[in-house]
Amino acid sequence: MKKALIFAVAALMIPSVALAAKPASHGKGGKSAPKVVYVLRGTLSAYSASNAPNNGSITIVVNHANYHGKALKGQTLVFPLDAKSRISLRNGLTTITDNDHGIIKVRAAKRIAAADLATTLEAIAARQVIDQGASS
Repeated sequence: MKKALIFAVAALMIPSVALAAKPASHGKGGKSAPKVVYVLRGTLSAYSASNAPNNGSITIVVNHANYHGKALKGQTLVFPLDAKSRISLRNGLTTITDNDHGIIKVRAAKRIAAADLATTLEAIAARQVIDQGASS
């Protein structure tokens, strides 16, 4: 009798386990192109802050970049700054001065041809600017 009861309970559990194991399909992901963050490190200059109606700008001479922006090494780029751009000042700094070291982050499409990379990124407002101060 005990064996019959164990088999009955096991038989009732198998369909519920099988149904619970298969996740619901929500279809494929979105159709937009994947985006990544281009992280550019270098020397900052020509900083102008963004005011409500007008965009600001910042220039960087790229000394180093992450994998996605490695083709930009050695180039001088000018990025617009809008109201959503975050400006981070380190070590008690109050403004970005010329020749400060810094980082600029820009979010853009993952696959941009190397020939078009600089002009494509310069058309997009910088997501974040981090001023690391003067070189020591």
